[in-house]
Amino acid sequence: MAFTFVILMLMAFFCAVAFRQQMQKEKVNSGGQDELIKKVLARYRKLRENQEAVNANAFVIGLAQEERKGNLRDNPKALAVRILDEKGNRRDGATELGMDVLEAKEQFFYQFPVELEKEMENAELVAVLTRIKQKIEERYPDDFVGRAPNYLTVIIDGKKLLKHLDS
Repeated sequence: MAFTFVILMLMAFFCAVAFRQQMQKEKVNSGGQDELIKKVLARYRKLRENQEAVNANAFVIGLAQEERKGNLRDNPKALAVRILDEKGNRRDGATELGMDVLEAKEQFFYQFPVELEKEMENAELVAVLTRIKQKIEERYPDDFVGRAPNYLTVIIDGKKLLKHLDS
């Protein structure tokens, strides 16, 4: 009897979690995070339009990074468009654009953060990144947009490059 009760409680718990995640996804898909998505896309557009300044054509979109005790960690209170610079050669261009500069373990990261009102849960983050991916693919059809669970990678004109290599 007690075992059956525990099983029923666990099922109810997991159903509630799944329902909540579905509601978060539906909220994003119905426009609940459109302002955030617009801000992230504006930063992507700015970085894309000024890619010569940072001499980069590959970006990451996901949780912003923050430095803690010499290490970089995800900041659950901000999204960002960021680039990695292993040697620090792009620092001047990044600072001219107003990007945040982070250094950890002799690597440099530059990012345009977008602050969040509250921490974003994983299901909501996935839904927001999915919408951002769709918007980038609509506006920039030649950009290659790859998706990992918690971030996007974008290569400017990546599809053109792949077509050129296949030819």
